Amino acid sequence: MDGSTGVPVDFSLCWPGGLEKRLTKVSSPRIDSDRCINCGVCIENCPTGAMAELQRQICRLCPDCAEGPVMFPRDMVDITARSCALACPLGHYPEGYVNMLARGDWAGAWELVSSINPLPGVLGRICGRPCEEECKRGALIDAPLPIRAMKKEIAEWAYENGLAGDRVYRRNIDMRVAVAGAGPAGLTAAVDLASMGYRVTIFEAGPAPGGMLRIAVPAFRLPDEIWQREFSQALGVGIDVVYGATVGVSPTLQELLEGGYRAVVLATGARYGKKLPIPGSDYAGVYSALDFMSAIKSGRPVEVGERAVVIGGGSVATDVARTALRKGSSQACMICIEEECDLPALSWEVEEARREGVTIIDGYAPVRIHSAWMRVETLELARVASICSDAAGGLTPELDLGCGMTLAADTVVFAVGQAVDAALLGRMGLKTGPGGIPAVDTSSGATSIEGVFAAGDLVTGQGSVVEAMASGRKASRAVDAYLSGAFVEERDRRPGEAPIREKVFPVRLEKAFPLHLPHISTEEALTSFREVEIPPQREELEQDARRCMRCGYVEVDHGLCIGCGLCSRICPAGDVLTMGSPIVGGGS
Repeated sequence: MDGSTGVPVDFSLCWPGGLEKRLTKVSSPRIDSDRCINCGVCIENCPTGAMAELQRQICRLCPDCAEGPVMFPRDMVDITARSCALACPLGHYPEGYVNMLARGDWAGAWELVSSINPLPGVLGRICGRPCEEECKRGALIDAPLPIRAMKKEIAEWAYENGLAGDRVYRRNIDMRVAVAGAGPAGLTAAVDLASMGYRVTIFEAGPAPGGMLRIAVPAFRLPDEIWQREFSQALGVGIDVVYGATVGVSPTLQELLEGGYRAVVLATGARYGKKLPIPGSDYAGVYSALDFMSAIKSGRPVEVGERAVVIGGGSVATDVARTALRKGSSQACMICIEEECDLPALSWEVEEARREGVTIIDGYAPVRIHSAWMRVETLELARVASICSDAAGGLTPELDLGCGMTLAADTVVFAVGQAVDAALLGRMGLKTGPGGIPAVDTSSGATSIEGVFAAGDLVTGQGSVVEAMASGRKASRAVDAYLSGAFVEERDRRPGEAPIREKVFPVRLEKAFPLHLPHISTEEALTSFREVEIPPQREELEQDARRCMRCGYVEVDHGLCIGCGLCSRICPAGDVLTMGSPIVGGGS
């Protein structure tokens, strides 16, 4: 440590606008790296950005140390740069609540989860689990920690024990902000802005909140009572909602901006399902995924035949195929232009679909739908020779028309993406790009109209729920910066490499078999829309949480630290941070 001293130290701090102030640092934090659980609380709250995540290297040189693959030193360095926290679009530091569970502190875990996530039970069921993809335990030893399942059970525990209630927002900033859309992106933006103190009103075109969760996500993945409960709690006391109001029509953007709203966040989603422009796509029995799923969710009659064919290889396609089986189809298959190893659906989604009987025909594309009396009867396919990307980021297959097959089909569903309401955006006067998506500043979501920001599927076309929520969070921060006149610099979340003395040797880790997450039987799953995943015993989750290798911890940059002691006061893990004599410069 450079400059360690037992007396107060004077130093200069440069404030915004170039002002310089002399401060006296009277103490500095010391971090016990062995006790730090890398929860991110001090990192997110440090006023000077002095706290940063470090990742320990995991040794994988010896074949007898663990069952995972042996690695060269260069490979170990590469994987050290990855972390579960960096993978989370929303800003979670999963190590924190995982290690809270490991010590049986469910209330502490809930505090960490709920401070970041307004919909923990939702993401505990349908998040794409990017954190688990980066879990080094899974990559190097045996299996990733079941982080998503842990989040789900933390949310359920909090609800059962009365900790998860309605949020209350204090409107202490006399500025009004409008949010268009009450889906995951709009809700996240509204919650963040209301938490800052802004007066927030959501304008939702439908009769209830939820967005695509309400319209299209099947109950066997996300029961309706879960998202309804969490949206209600997140809206809480202090966020106003106007239903049946389509921003751009009534009210218009001009009416909002001239009527007292200082900023508008557009999070209206991609509300139209797509079909491929092939002959026969307008026959009876042919649907877009959005039309198909929304009809079933709303209880409208849908005639699903014995043989259902889903065109697409993504997450929505797996949902549609599994839904068709539950609605009476005896066969359901997915037609994918990609080879199986390149499917956009996540591996566990494909595994769940296969377990329920969905078959996958990969490397083929539909070219024509044939009918009997204007109702779908067969689907003609051609082999995909290659796949190219177009200017809008879409995939265009090159077909080998001499190599194909014909499938019998009673129902065909196109799960090939969704489209925004480009005409409505045009009437708003927004500049748009390919696909009618509004042109935005990628760092803030700012549109071509001052004070108007866009978020969620409206910007991406279609993405995951956690990505939509992260987009809403980015828009809320941009709105705050716009209204406060502040400049918000995006914090670099990439972790540094810990000193070699912190290296983790798997042979020293506690021996434990990965937890197997239970599911209801396939027979039961296909006869109902009951949630497929069965909650594990909470004691089992606590035990499994002890498999966490504690890859990450926090260090202090004493050149940036002002010795305020905030980190020590707010640390949820106890005496991890202690204040001692002042230090100038150097690391922790």
